[in-house]
Amino acid sequence: MLSRRNILATAAAGAMSAATARAASFGDPDQPAEGAVIVTKPKALTDAGPQDPGLAGNEPAFQNPPATDVNGMPQFWTSFNLAPKRIQNGGWARQITSDDFKISSTISGVNMRLGPNGVRELHWHQQAEWAVVTYGNCRITIIDQDGRPQVADVTEGDLWYFPAGLPHSLQGLDPDGTEFVIAFDNGDSSEFNTLLVTDWLAHTPPEVLAKNFSLPIDAFKNIPLHNKWIYQSNVPAPPLATVEAQIAAAAGKPPNPYIFRRADFKPLADTKSGSVRLADSTNFLVSKTIAATVVTIKPGGLRDMHWHPNADEWNYWIKGEGRVTVFNTGPQAITANFHPGDIGYVKKALGHYVENTGDTDLVYMEVFRADRFEEVSLSDWLAHSPIDMVAETLNIDPGLIAQFPKNRPDLVPV
Repeated sequence: MLSRRNILATAAAGAMSAATARAASFGDPDQPAEGAVIVTKPKALTDAGPQDPGLAGNEPAFQNPPATDVNGMPQFWTSFNLAPKRIQNGGWARQITSDDFKISSTISGVNMRLGPNGVRELHWHQQAEWAVVTYGNCRITIIDQDGRPQVADVTEGDLWYFPAGLPHSLQGLDPDGTEFVIAFDNGDSSEFNTLLVTDWLAHTPPEVLAKNFSLPIDAFKNIPLHNKWIYQSNVPAPPLATVEAQIAAAAGKPPNPYIFRRADFKPLADTKSGSVRLADSTNFLVSKTIAATVVTIKPGGLRDMHWHPNADEWNYWIKGEGRVTVFNTGPQAITANFHPGDIGYVKKALGHYVENTGDTDLVYMEVFRADRFEEVSLSDWLAHSPIDMVAETLNIDPGLIAQFPKNRPDLVPV
């Protein structure tokens, strides 16, 4: 005999079975189903506007997301291309902080251009500054807490790292100056609110300046009343050796350089699919709060599905085109397209991949507020788990699981 309870239980079991079957539908796992593939009336997909086709066309994954995207999560894409520039005689800068990009709580980013002999005036920050040179040649100066100065010239692909509180300057060199991207190890940090030497002197009583520098008060009568920030120098940058002699100190030089050469990146992977190269505190010794990789993916290649257990990832896109899906509990999944000048942000331990969707090499940098780079590969984890357990979990033939890439592949072969 069928009681009301039995009828309800049977119906529920049938519904669960149907839901399970639908959930197993290849490429469309959710209920209610998502994605353009399930739309029965094509007019439901049209967008009558108003719209900006140029801007909308930059993010096809937003306009027509994969059916595997579900629910929603905080926006993890933004771009320097949309950030306003602050321009002064000598160069410009634009920035993206957590005020502009809410998800980016651990890192803020700055894109700066200095023309030939353009100077980012003497200054310091409350946060550490990491940077990669993306164009031209730049001269950096810095002095550490023990009075040991360094001056160095850097070029495209080189890095620098200035610990919090250490004063420094930047100058574009002939013939074309320089451009670079800065990452501060605090999402709230602003390039437009730094500690500038001109500001400090202008807001210090003249008699105090005279005592401090052992000079007459009149020596400071022409100091700037407003900061310079970026300015055009009328004096060509002297030869590096000349400046090294000028700044030499009895304390000597810093024990570890504050710059890192492109050739010194440590290869983590180097295959026909591309490369992953590392600069963190293990080889860039002064970089205690920022770890970074430079990733190159060949056309058709994939930065394998992975996550980072120790830090959020802030990534900066240099060349090529790519697609990224980020996965979170919920489930939540969202996909975005990336182009040169874009920034992505993936929270600690959230799964993601990077696919080269263009016909040229894709190059981007992964930046972490951490002393060391850490990563877990999905295929490596499953390949080193009990085969029967993985087979039952995923309903995949054990013989195929044995073929999963092992030993953290980093890049999937093209």
